[in-house]
Amino acid sequence: MRVTFLGILIALFLGIAECVKQNDFKKCQQSSFCRRLRSLSDRKTNSSVWESPYAITRGLEQLGDEAASYTWKLNNRLAPEGIAFDLAVDVLKDGLIRLRVDESGGLYQRYNQTASYILVDQPELMQASSVKITSYDDVDNLAFQTSTNQPMELKVYHNPLNVQLKNAQSGEILVDINGESLLHMEHFRHKDAEDTDNNSAFTWHSEQPFEDPNTDGLWEESFNNKPDSKPKGPEAFSIDINFPSHSHVYGIPEHASPLALPPTDGNSPRRVPYVDDPKPYTEPYRLYNLDVFEYEANSPMALYGSVPLMHAHSPRSSLAVFLLSAAEMWIDVKHPTKESTSTQWISESGIIDLFLIPGPTIEDVFSQYASLTGVSQMPQEFSLGHHQCRWNYFTSKDMLGVVSGYDSIDAPVDVIWLDIEYSDGHKYFMWDKKKFPDPVDMINKIASKGRKTVNIVDPHLSRDDEFYVFNEASDKEVLVKKPDGQSGYEGWCWAGSSSWVDMFNPASWDWWISLFKFDKWKVSCLGTKEPILCNLKKDSTPDLFTWVDMNEPAVFNGPEITMPKDTVFYGGVEHRDLHNINGILFANLTSQALEQRQEKNSRSFVLSRSFYAGSQRFGAVWTGDNLGTWDHLRSATPMNLANNIGGIVFTGADVGGFFGNPQPEYLVRWYQTGAFHPFFRAHAHIDTKRREPYVLDEPYQSIVREVLRLRYSLLPVWYTSFRENTQTGLPILRPQFVVHPSDAGGFDIDDQFYISDSGLLVKPVVHEGAQSVDVYFAGEEPYYDYFTHEISLGSKHKGRRKSFFADLESLPLFIRGGSIIPSRQRARRSASVMSKDPLTLTIALDKNGNANGRLYLDDGHTFDYQDGAFIDRQFTFKSDRRGWTLTSSEIVPGDSYEDGNEVFIERIEVLGLKAPPKEIKVDGRPLEFSWEDGTAASSNKEDTASLLNIKKPLTKIAHDFKIIA
Repeated sequence: MRVTFLGILIALFLGIAECVKQNDFKKCQQSSFCRRLRSLSDRKTNSSVWESPYAITRGLEQLGDEAASYTWKLNNRLAPEGIAFDLAVDVLKDGLIRLRVDESGGLYQRYNQTASYILVDQPELMQASSVKITSYDDVDNLAFQTSTNQPMELKVYHNPLNVQLKNAQSGEILVDINGESLLHMEHFRHKDAEDTDNNSAFTWHSEQPFEDPNTDGLWEESFNNKPDSKPKGPEAFSIDINFPSHSHVYGIPEHASPLALPPTDGNSPRRVPYVDDPKPYTEPYRLYNLDVFEYEANSPMALYGSVPLMHAHSPRSSLAVFLLSAAEMWIDVKHPTKESTSTQWISESGIIDLFLIPGPTIEDVFSQYASLTGVSQMPQEFSLGHHQCRWNYFTSKDMLGVVSGYDSIDAPVDVIWLDIEYSDGHKYFMWDKKKFPDPVDMINKIASKGRKTVNIVDPHLSRDDEFYVFNEASDKEVLVKKPDGQSGYEGWCWAGSSSWVDMFNPASWDWWISLFKFDKWKVSCLGTKEPILCNLKKDSTPDLFTWVDMNEPAVFNGPEITMPKDTVFYGGVEHRDLHNINGILFANLTSQALEQRQEKNSRSFVLSRSFYAGSQRFGAVWTGDNLGTWDHLRSATPMNLANNIGGIVFTGADVGGFFGNPQPEYLVRWYQTGAFHPFFRAHAHIDTKRREPYVLDEPYQSIVREVLRLRYSLLPVWYTSFRENTQTGLPILRPQFVVHPSDAGGFDIDDQFYISDSGLLVKPVVHEGAQSVDVYFAGEEPYYDYFTHEISLGSKHKGRRKSFFADLESLPLFIRGGSIIPSRQRARRSASVMSKDPLTLTIALDKNGNANGRLYLDDGHTFDYQDGAFIDRQFTFKSDRRGWTLTSSEIVPGDSYEDGNEVFIERIEVLGLKAPPKEIKVDGRPLEFSWEDGTAASSNKEDTASLLNIKKPLTKIAHDFKIIA
């Protein structure tokens, strides 16, 4: 009966997968708090008088003598007597502003614990002596400087409340809070006092109906016949955050929308790359982590992750705002003028905890944001290779056949993945013995080929009384509870009747970590009523890593395919208060588990579907269950760019599309695109045909193999990019506005991108039947075709577009002049066998004949680099009238790790020299070279560049060197 029931359950769920069902997910009008608070903007538009009822009733008070922390008493004159609010402002050490609003002495404590789970540390306050305070005419002015010595002013206007962050040097207002008078925090109230409260609110001014007279949904509501009780009543808030001098806003992932966020007021959008007939947005951007099968391209719908970070950018400056709320959130974007942006943020619960990130440069913004939520961890190097996955590989033989398949066509792959069918009845941590009789033997055989294995662990636990993980969780009382706060919550997922681990309960933390120890994994015997331990050997190894899926959490029979909002977590906290950070806790604890499962220090690799700000610290994410359509291929790049500027840099998409049976042309274009995402995984649905590279016909198989080899040749670039991110917070995938912040012509471009500071520019081909693409070149330096070395000119004052031939074998990849690209050109089967391979340096000269680049190496899997076991080199190519020099020097002194001492440079290519040298020497030793005539970088001509090929310099990468010509 269990098999039959689960088959029916899966069939019902797969029906959802035919296409996204709009009726399964709320629009703003169907969410009572969004409906109430979004209507503030409409009522303002339709009112002849509109003024915020929020005003400061007690002036600035400093908390302590040394720290720059200040408070004010805030009142809403529409609220009943006794309702008050606290406004707190902290000036942080780097010049960031933290602004908090909380109800003072309310019936309940609003949820205020999000920061404790998300911020890397308690933000350090600026010294009070560094802030000059001036108060006059109901205005408090706080003057200070950022860590880059940029003078700033924060003005707090008392009546009505208005907070403005200004550039003190230019006088430019950067951020204007409550300038549109849309601030509102619904106070806690007694249900039996509802009528009295409402009457007092709606008689304040006949021409200013600030609060919505419609009380529907204050205390309960339902969606698709699924009720949501609200024992605390309404507790939502709205805040308008405006950028008077910034026309472009970006971020707030995850949405399948353009990178430059289109307005949500129904006005015509900017260029949308995915669809021929883009329709204006009329819904706000929603942040509520959900399992959205086959999501729409070009939509503000909620998806799997939420990062409430918004960048505002202009040719003059960059800044960002970060609203730290774990509850469901909706964000409206409008453009009152061509040069300005206004936004309204609506959250269902919690305090207002808003960070103003002042910049003023884009580099400053990323560094300042990283100080709050952290940077990526250095990944396991294998995880930057190619991953092969599908739902599902069904047996050990099937898994080993995938490895053999790649080897049969001499194509590299690093990780083979197992979806849910590896487990016994979807009881995670238990192998199905019939399909996988000896998991360790299988994992070891895969590892012997230099590959790793990943299997899935979902957060739902089968409620089978004989399932040891469920029993342990029950005994420890670490399961989510029903709204009564007493009995365990039961929902439906892949395992059938299921319970969910409450990761907010500290008692769950060590227990969850212990589950990943090698001897905790079990093999169960099918054919018996009771799962038993079939052998005593360990059923996990150091070569097995983890995929955490369904951690939004996804619940098949729940509202919007998630858990009811009134379920109860540790401390009596409702699900509605912490929904968006549920997934990050699973990623965090699972990452810790993989690090702690063995004595030898080893980095983790965890893929998480659900994510939030700060998830970059715990592993990779991806864009979820995409479709095998050209629209979804086109949407992958802006989605991954949005994740990257949101700090989530280890990101990718299902290559080929999760659903559907793509045609060969489409599949090739997907590999060409996915090979330039940090996380590079092919994945497919259980009903799709096999589409691994080795089953493709020619010429498609050969094209894909060459794409895979290209990815592996550039692993030094990818690994160095992660090192840079750990130090600066700068994204790995960088859109035009990040690399060329003053070039307004590139602000809307999201179909091409740069890879970190490497100088590589990628333009994926994402249209069916395409034979050409247009590439946008900004900046005054030349660009070199990576394969043909053809020079294309940039433009100092305004970017220019140029068309390139792009048949199916073509991949538009360019090197910006002034860059040095390290690569490994020997074809290998996996990353792990490349660690000692020699390097090639490709030097693409700028118009002055100069270039620089970086290379970072360590052992790729331990934390020894934190103790100095790494190589971090700066390469500098400098031309003058006498000739040129190429030097290598340490960026940060490190003790070379053992394998690094064996790595040398086997070839150097110099593009764009004016003339061949007479001789080249290193340490007095002459080097052999060849020369191909071509165009010089300084010639201002578009033609094939000259090529100097230096053969076998054999310089050790761990040592300083100077090559002279």
